[in-house]
Amino acid sequence: MQPPTATTNTTPPLSPASYSDSGDFLTSLQVADLIACHPRTVTRLCVNGVLPATRLGPGRTSWRVRSADLMAFIHRYGHHEPATVAASPDPDQLAPPTPAPVLLTTERTPDGLLLVRPAPPPDPS
Repeated sequence: MQPPTATTNTTPPLSPASYSDSGDFLTSLQVADLIACHPRTVTRLCVNGVLPATRLGPGRTSWRVRSADLMAFIHRYGHHEPATVAASPDPDQLAPPTPAPVLLTTERTPDGLLLVRPAPPPDPS
């Protein structure tokens, strides 16, 4: 008797660029895979109107997102975690990304709390 063999997924991973001009509709599972979040986050984005989508019918049906709308979402909010965008009351008011890496310092208080703060800028002299 032969031992069971593991099967490997030979399909290439999805990429947003592959859908950019096709006009395809993507399922919420495909969108979640593309933007690396949970499918419920995609549902919150759709319900909140941040990510334009269409429902297939009444009740508990799946959302469909046009590929062009997903690309616009990625270009607009791509630097934020999708869950942060979904939970924000006004996603347009989210802080822009920092243009340069920020050096952080840590310090432990006597009671064990870890404080994380931006490091002071280096002295130019």
